[in-house]
Amino acid sequence: YASVVHYIRISVNNSISNLQLLNTMHISFYTASLTLLLSSFSVNAFIQPKASKVTNAFLHQSASKATDEPALNIDSASRRQILQRALVAFPALVLAPSQSRAGSFTPGGTLVDREIGATVGNSEASPSRKVDNSNVLFSQDNYFKFGVGAPWIEPDSTEFPKTMPFVLSQQRYDSLKKYGDRVKAGIQNVNALDEVISAGNFASISNGDDPKYALRPLGLLANGFLGSENTGTTNELLLARWYINEVYLRLVDMRNASNKDDAMIAYKAAKKSINSYLAMMNRVITAKVGGKFEYV
Repeated sequence: YASVVHYIRISVNNSISNLQLLNTMHISFYTASLTLLLSSFSVNAFIQPKASKVTNAFLHQSASKATDEPALNIDSASRRQILQRALVAFPALVLAPSQSRAGSFTPGGTLVDREIGATVGNSEASPSRKVDNSNVLFSQDNYFKFGVGAPWIEPDSTEFPKTMPFVLSQQRYDSLKKYGDRVKAGIQNVNALDEVISAGNFASISNGDDPKYALRPLGLLANGFLGSENTGTTNELLLARWYINEVYLRLVDMRNASNKDDAMIAYKAAKKSINSYLAMMNRVITAKVGGKFEYV
C-alpha cells in the first residue's frame, strides 16, 4: 500500500511541475481528458485485479475499518483505478501540440475536424450571427449543432434535406390549423418590407421580436411538423429553426444597413430563408393535413 501511495504522490508532483510546460505548448485539456477517459478502459498491465467487484470504499470508508487504517483501507479494484489514472495522466498531458489543437468546437460543444462559422456552407447567411449563437430567436438550430450554415432550398425541391422525420398526420393537421394563418400573415409582413426599403425608410424596420412577423409561430409550426415525443429534436427541426433565425437576423441587418443596397441584400436573403422554410413545411403537408403554403 505504501508503495502505491508513494507512486501517486510522485505522479501528482510531476503533473504540477509540468503546468508551465502545458501553457507553453498550448496543449488542449480536452484532448488530455479524452485520452485519460479512454485509457481507463485499457490499462491493466501494471496491477492485476484481486477483487471482481468495484466498490466506493476509496470515497466512503466504512465505519468499522476507518479506526485503524483510514487512509489505506481500500480494496484492490479501487487501488487499480487510482494507479491507472496516475500512470496515464502524464502521457496524456504531453501529447504533441498538433494533436491537441486539431478540430474546433461548435456552439453546442461538438468537436469537429472542419471549419466552422456563420457563413460557412452559405455565403449569403447573415454575418451578424454571433459565434456563440446568442443573438438569435431559437438558440438550438443547425448552426448550434453543426457550426455551419445551410444551403437554400428551392421551392418544392426534395434534394435537401434527403429525408423528413415521420410525424403523425393528426399532429401536423392540428399544428397547421393552429398556426397556419399567423404564419401566412407574418410572412407577408416580411415580404412587404421591400417597399419600406425602396422608400429609404429601412432604419424604421422593427426587429424580429415584433409579433407582426410571427417568427415564434413559425417555430411552433416547425415543432409540430418535424418533431414528436418519439423523434425528439430532429436535425430537420434544427434546420427549419436555422432558416427562421436567418430571417430574424436579416430584419436587424435591414434596419442597421448603411444604404438601400445593403438593406436590399438583407431583404433578399430573408426571402430565401422564408422560401427554404416553406419548402420544408410543404414537403410534409399532405391532402389530409391541409393546403400548402405559397412562396414569396
